[in-house]
Amino acid sequence: MNNFGVLFRYECKKLLNKKIVWISFFLCMAVILCSQVIPFLGDYYIDGKLVDTNYNMYQTDKGYAKALSGREIDQSLLEETIEAYRKVPDIPGVHYTSTDEYQQYARPYSEIFGFIRKTTGMQTSEVMFSWQASEDDLYAKRQIWLMSQWEDLELSKGEIDFWQEREAQIKTPYIYQAHGGYSAIFSDYQTVGILVLMLVAICLSGIFSDEHTRKTDQIILCSPLGKTRLYWAKIAAGISFAAISTILFFVFIFVTTICLYGADGFHAAFQLIYAGNSDPITCGQAIMIAYGNMMITAVMVSVFVMVLSELLHSNIATLAVSTGLLIMAMIVSVPDHYRVAAQIWDWLPWCFLTPWNVFGQYTISIFGHYLAPWQAILGIYFVAGVMIAAIGKPIYERFQVSGR
Repeated sequence: MNNFGVLFRYECKKLLNKKIVWISFFLCMAVILCSQVIPFLGDYYIDGKLVDTNYNMYQTDKGYAKALSGREIDQSLLEETIEAYRKVPDIPGVHYTSTDEYQQYARPYSEIFGFIRKTTGMQTSEVMFSWQASEDDLYAKRQIWLMSQWEDLELSKGEIDFWQEREAQIKTPYIYQAHGGYSAIFSDYQTVGILVLMLVAICLSGIFSDEHTRKTDQIILCSPLGKTRLYWAKIAAGISFAAISTILFFVFIFVTTICLYGADGFHAAFQLIYAGNSDPITCGQAIMIAYGNMMITAVMVSVFVMVLSELLHSNIATLAVSTGLLIMAMIVSVPDHYRVAAQIWDWLPWCFLTPWNVFGQYTISIFGHYLAPWQAILGIYFVAGVMIAAIGKPIYERFQVSGR
């Protein structure tokens, strides 16, 4: 076991001594920071007219959101919201947000108005001028909207019952809390996921192939531990790199977001951010779940990349395949009416890291017990990672150095 520890530390040292690792890591950090800062830069225009700076707009809306924090989204608050929006004149050719009435009366309730739209699927004009504020109608419309989503996804009766049971555990009326920071984290979740997988592909694509490229495999594979413990030491080093990188990314985006947006909303209902979700969890819990899934996905992809590196004997080819799969995931989608194919595609590691997949409605049934995507994927990726690593071991051990 001491030999394994020595080999593991040596592989970690080799990995961290590569310039490409540090360059890629800090470039990813820079992209994350830019994604957080850019929304505050520049000016805000309505119909081509300068209204305010983006920073001041956010600070104003943040103040309005904090003023509403702690209030139930009940009959009273809904009536206040609709009454305020009814004061906004309907002027042809003029966007309603540019009117003085909107700024004075309606804007303080914009968060609640947005929640009504997201929850019911109604258009802006319908909510403003036609809908009669009703707490019962609001939450009833949400159930109708959810059912239509489930039917469109062709969920089975068992799956629909599962989500209805989860819905029953969510306390209504919701209590509104300002949650700008957590909304920002979820907005950037897919971007961070892509960066993590790209970092893993770039940094680990040569962990096995470098030996063949540099022709050091003749020495390594004839050594006592060259075909046994070294394989698992490399796998362990790559897995550790993927997991720690994801944790560092999470800490970085969490800290920067809290500094920019504030920490309000950790205990807010997740439905305030993602109205179509039925998990009885808070925004803070959802963040932990999402990044836990990201770490498991990064580990799974790291094993795939490393085994592919040994199979192809080329870091460039490995990187090309990994990047190609990631690009394909971003531009290809499978229609929902092909239920099985759509679910398999959405749950592939290169596709999975989006809020609508992690917290999607597709489930998997195990002995009659249904698991949500973020629950099921932990076991699926663990088993898949172990199988891929096990397949790679004989490939590595049976490699014969041919004459050069």
